[in-house]
Amino acid sequence: MTNPPPSRSRVLIPLALVALAACAMGLRGCGSLSPSAAVHPVPQEPLVYEFPVFNTFAVLKAWVPQERGDVAAREVLEVLRDLHNRINIFDPESELSKLNSTAATAPFPCSDELWALLTECRRAWRETDGAFDVSVGPLMRLWGLHRKRETLPTDAEVAETLQLVGLDKVVFDDAKHTVGFPKEGMYLDFGGIAKGYALQLVVDLLRQHRISPALVDLGGNIAGLGTPPGRDAFTIGVRNPFDTDDLLGTIKVTDRAVATSGNYERQIVIQGRTIQHIVDPRTGQPVATFAGVTIITPRPVNSDIYSTAVFVAGESLARKLTTQDPETGVVLVRAGAKAPALQTFGRVTVEQ
Repeated sequence: MTNPPPSRSRVLIPLALVALAACAMGLRGCGSLSPSAAVHPVPQEPLVYEFPVFNTFAVLKAWVPQERGDVAAREVLEVLRDLHNRINIFDPESELSKLNSTAATAPFPCSDELWALLTECRRAWRETDGAFDVSVGPLMRLWGLHRKRETLPTDAEVAETLQLVGLDKVVFDDAKHTVGFPKEGMYLDFGGIAKGYALQLVVDLLRQHRISPALVDLGGNIAGLGTPPGRDAFTIGVRNPFDTDDLLGTIKVTDRAVATSGNYERQIVIQGRTIQHIVDPRTGQPVATFAGVTIITPRPVNSDIYSTAVFVAGESLARKLTTQDPETGVVLVRAGAKAPALQTFGRVTVEQ
């Protein structure tokens, strides 16, 4: 991302949010990005708010008066903290952990917040033909992505674990807002949607507060609202998955969100085999076809969902999603190539 002008105010807001590090979280709110009217002249320099989230620093830049920016930033932080406490998979007292530990013995009644997130997850599963599936957790654990292992799983272990995966197996009661698991060992993991859903809520709050122009970066999931002063759009860099200090190019963003899934994010090595951080919930195997998938779309939550799903399902799903939503664009970088080559679908232009 290109650097903006020096900020008027850089505010580090830790509160009690250091606990957000290394968490899995999801938030409610599902509106698309759209221009929000500013009621004051747009300042030439942004306010900048930073706070710890997802084991890094999230950044909010807002070209608005100080008082309005401060109010919005405080509300964003409060909502993130509340939702983190609700669905932190590493906290045995969180609502998500209680669901995972009890849903196989009795239907678990969900809060409105958790049910809203699950509704998005179910929609995403249907829309991506099962390539995005929050029930994939048992496979992530099997491959050592949730807990360390020294040997590769056998084909029999993969086949057995696949019996615990599939959102179509989970019992949802839409009237009672309950969730049940038919088998012990099933559990939900929001890692593939957490940051995008969090970004969705932040964007919705900013729109409610008429905060525009603004740029939000939640650990690499980015949304731009409006147009920054003196420019025609926000400029976001597409990282080179073969050299993370380099960019493959840039894209211009106005009222859209950007997310990337790449082989540089998290990977482990077991018995000499490199295991990527995304596992196909349909086959049980880690995915190694692509080095990077970048999504540009009006709905922040979809940016995270689609980047994971297209990483799994590839070109056919990229075509389907961009046909369904002409405002969405996909950038693919195939793994194993001697030099990175971009393949694009839908509404996206990469400037190199």
